[in-house]
Amino acid sequence: MGELDKHFGDDASVDPEVARKITAYLVANAGDTGGQRYGGKLLRGVDPATAPQRITTLPKWVREHREVQDWEWRHKDVRSKANCTACHADAELGYYDD
Repeated sequence: MGELDKHFGDDASVDPEVARKITAYLVANAGDTGGQRYGGKLLRGVDPATAPQRITTLPKWVREHREVQDWEWRHKDVRSKANCTACHADAELGYYDD
């Protein structure tokens, strides 16, 4: 959140109040908070000091998606590896085992 003007090549800057709310949400829902259904599995073996910024570069994520073909990521209903709900209907609830 500290470098939103350089957010993966885009300027995602928001006003300070919005940034505060987003930060609070991210901290409360982070995978390492212990209350997240999938976080423990996803972060297993990852050093918190060097954890990647993108979920799509975490070892568990890479293993789970290794058989997905490049063309599937480009499909008009997917378009991004970050679009979890395109393939995981209950992703917003923390369910990915489908």
